Amino acid sequence: MKFTKPTGGDYGRSIFYILIFMVVITLGAVWLLPDLWVLWLLIVITGTGLLVAWHRGETVYRCPNCDHVYEISFWKDLIAPHGVDKEGAWLLLRCPNCGERKKTRVLKRVE
Repeated sequence: MKFTKPTGGDYGRSIFYILIFMVVITLGAVWLLPDLWVLWLLIVITGTGLLVAWHRGETVYRCPNCDHVYEISFWKDLIAPHGVDKEGAWLLLRCPNCGERKKTRVLKRVE
């Protein structure tokens, strides 16, 4: 598995996709709620699933304790606390190698 540190362009693409999703669900809320709330909810769930699947396919994670690099499941990527600090993006994960639960750095998967 090859990986590299994410670039500014990678962060920009992520922000762009999230903004597009936010515009879609906001416009959907204006036009579909309250009468077609089931359709709006389906759009939200589908869009969230697509974003998480895309993110999972683009990233791997490095444990700050033992430097083990690993992938996570769709569900873990969906529910794990995410954040960004001056060192880059992170998820709060438990390392499968050493068992430590820490802010795990996000790395870009390279094909």
